[in-house]
Amino acid sequence: MIEKEYLANRIANANDTELVVILYEGLIDSLDDGIDYLKAKAYKELNSSMQKSREVLAELLSTLQGNSEIANNLRRIYLYINQLITEAENGKDKEKLSLAKKVIMPIYDGWRELGEKEGQQEAAELSKGPQIVAGMTYGKGQLNDYVINDKNEWQKG
Repeated sequence: MIEKEYLANRIANANDTELVVILYEGLIDSLDDGIDYLKAKAYKELNSSMQKSREVLAELLSTLQGNSEIANNLRRIYLYINQLITEAENGKDKEKLSLAKKVIMPIYDGWRELGEKEGQQEAAELSKGPQIVAGMTYGKGQLNDYVINDKNEWQKG
C-alpha cells in the first residue's frame, strides 16, 4: 500500500520528463520480474509481467509525435523490445529479456539525467521567490500601497 501511495504522489508531482522516467522504470521492473519468473518457471506470472511490459511500450509509443529522426529511432527500438519480449515469452528465454533490458537502460539513463536537470532548474526558479511583493497598510483614515522594487526596498505603490 505504501508503494502505491508513493508512486501516486510521485506521478502527481512529476513534470513531463519525470513521467517518462517513471514509465521506463515500470518497463525495467517488469522485465526484471519476467527474468525472475522464467527462472522460477512461473509462466502465468510471466505472462502477466510481459503484458505490463507491452502496455508500457504502447504508452511510450503513444508519446512519440512526428517523423523526426529521434522519434523514428525510438519507435524502432520500442518495436524491437516488443519483439524480444514476445520471443522471450514464447521461447521461455530469459536472455532475450536481459537483452531488452540492456537496450533500454541507456535510454532510461538519458531520460533520468534530463529529468534531474529539469528538476534542478525548476527548484532554482522557485528559490528566487516572487518577482513582485505588494502589500497594503492601513493608517488612520488612509490606505497606503507599498511594493518591493528590484533593490528589495519598499516604495510607495
